[in-house]
Amino acid sequence: MIKFTQWKKEMKFWVHIRISLLAITCIGVFVTLGKLIFDADAASHQVSKFVFPANVLLTDGKILESQLLIDKVVQESRKYDAIIAGRRYRYSYNSIPVDIEMRYVVGTSGDVEGLIINNTTINLPPGKVFKTVRQQLGIGYYGLFTYQNKAYLSSCINPQGDSTFTTEQFLHNRHIYNIRFNRFLPWFIGEQSFLDRRCLWAHLSIAVNNADYQSAYKLLEKAWLSCYRWWSPRFPKH
Repeated sequence: MIKFTQWKKEMKFWVHIRISLLAITCIGVFVTLGKLIFDADAASHQVSKFVFPANVLLTDGKILESQLLIDKVVQESRKYDAIIAGRRYRYSYNSIPVDIEMRYVVGTSGDVEGLIINNTTINLPPGKVFKTVRQQLGIGYYGLFTYQNKAYLSSCINPQGDSTFTTEQFLHNRHIYNIRFNRFLPWFIGEQSFLDRRCLWAHLSIAVNNADYQSAYKLLEKAWLSCYRWWSPRFPKH
């Protein structure tokens, strides 16, 4: 009888412990949801400044020149899709000039088509920009299109995971690499965003002669491959 009474006391003790842990867990969940819903800055933590280097040596490409992107987009402070730094590089591939515009975007949804429409002189309606979408193993997704005798390749280099060019692809990467327990505390105390919504937007272009778009695409892909391999491991720190 004594052993039974002792067993009941022990069971009550562990029940209280489990209830307490459950209550703490529930409180944590509600606090997290509340912060995500009501805190407007929860997904757009202030990031450190970044300066693009003047010289970036890419495989198979000879750098000819580079210059800062000083249009109003770079200087404008916005909450979403804020471009806080940019630089244009010109390379020679097989004696053909290839322009690579690199922009550091924060608070982005990863919609490369939207970035093009809102931040370049390319005047195409939504849904009509990309003519070709391709994926390379170990690199990721990118889009190809033509506009006014130029061929373009555009993609978003992610802080983790392969490159993307749609919101769905970008968020898929974020959910895989960012929703982890070890990110909760730094996010909760304001040291970093819960979802790392940063992107190195690469926008490559080349003049097209005699409507030979396929050859232009091949050269752009060659430049993109070396561009991605250089920039991906050098993604800006928080």
